[in-house]
Amino acid sequence: MKRAVISQLREILGHYREHGLKKTLAWFHSKDAPVIIQLGKYVVAGGMATVATMGTWMILCFTVLPAFSIEEIEQYRSILAKIHIDLPHYKVETLHLSDTVRASHSTYANILGWVFGNLVAYVVNALWVFEGGRHNRWLEFIYFTLVSGFSTLIGLMAGPFLIKVFGISTGVSQLSFLVTAVLVNYVCRKYFVFAK
Repeated sequence: MKRAVISQLREILGHYREHGLKKTLAWFHSKDAPVIIQLGKYVVAGGMATVATMGTWMILCFTVLPAFSIEEIEQYRSILAKIHIDLPHYKVETLHLSDTVRASHSTYANILGWVFGNLVAYVVNALWVFEGGRHNRWLEFIYFTLVSGFSTLIGLMAGPFLIKVFGISTGVSQLSFLVTAVLVNYVCRKYFVFAK
């Protein structure tokens, strides 16, 4: 593994020496870049999809599908105030949500976030990260969506289970959802959706 990474880094340095910065950066954006660069691009694409998914989830959980406890709202409010973002002010009765209601609202918000995040993930991965060609674009998108749906379903079951059974915070349950989804998505996308 260490030798492979060193070899990849040497290849990148050699390309830079031979072609200069401009062509090396263009090479990074191509789909035939070294594996180490492709992994970096996958991480960036995943970050973009995560921001889209989590941003949608958070906006919904703070607005039309309240899913946070009073304590969580106050924690987020104080953190976001430091960067000059103001949260909407809830009526006090809205903040007293049962764990069951919080879990269901979080689930609905995750589903809607997933739709948007999946679209972002597919576009970025198909155009920038992976080499397609194993399937036509529509079939590729369907497989990509099925893989995403499968990993999301696993995460959607884990998050509410942790809230209902263990009473953990919505934020911690969301973290478990993300970790599960990332692991399942990476393996399935790499070996079943895009691989030639």
